[in-house]
Amino acid sequence: MERLPWKPIFGPLADLRKEMDRLFDSFFGRGKGKEAADLIAPVVDLEETDKDIIVKAELPGMNPEDIDVELSGNNLIIQGKKKFKKEEKKKNYHIMECSHGSFYRSIPLPVEVKEKEIKANYKKGVLEIKMPKAEVALPKKIKVNLKES
Repeated sequence: MERLPWKPIFGPLADLRKEMDRLFDSFFGRGKGKEAADLIAPVVDLEETDKDIIVKAELPGMNPEDIDVELSGNNLIIQGKKKFKKEEKKKNYHIMECSHGSFYRSIPLPVEVKEKEIKANYKKGVLEIKMPKAEVALPKKIKVNLKES
């Protein structure tokens, strides 16, 4: 009886998994496959309190005058441009990962907000946008009376 070389089934499955991971990473912008300029869109936190919607966006190295914030329908739009610092001739860069270029981020809001009362502050690389909820979005307490028969 002839002996056949052993080929573990995990080899092809592991290769398939690596290829799938690579495809997902490139599609969703994760991992080493994306250029730094493609990763400039800010990461955000969206918090809802009883009275406000608060969005915090990380925009390190930005100047406030290069950031635009607007409300369009029920979407908060954060956009701007991070300027490229001129490369100095005397320096030898081995790695250059600091991103630059234009970015655009649209964030759907969970409730309506008072457009005229929106406040935006930028401090230490974090943009904080505080939006008071519209009256229709605020929870209303309804008192229940006990009626005896």
